[in-house]
Amino acid sequence: SGTTASLANNVAGNITITGWKSYMLLSIQTSAAAWVTVYTSSAARTCEASRTITTDPTPGSGVIAEVITTSASTQIFSPAVFGFSDESSPSIAIQLKVVNKSGSATAIIVAMKLVRLEA
Repeated sequence: SGTTASLANNVAGNITITGWKSYMLLSIQTSAAAWVTVYTSSAARTCEASRTITTDPTPGSGVIAEVITTSASTQIFSPAVFGFSDESSPSIAIQLKVVNKSGSATAIIVAMKLVRLEA
């Protein structure tokens, strides 16, 4: 899991969650209403910074998954989503963008349930 700094409503923050170089994403849990996007790399996250919530990501843009919650909740992925690091040197750092959608300033806690794929 990871926690953003306190974010004003509709403001994005970047966090990194420690995971594995490749994994299956089973669920994402948020502590408040949020738009959470999971990326293959920090460069992919940077390139996506201006995309709006109503615009689908471009195929091949490095978006692994995203959820939009209206309160503290858990989104289950069925089937599970394959995730991986596409950094020049693959890393266990999972890159996320989190946008506060709660209506007031708050820090958002994001927890990911993952299954490790590589040994």
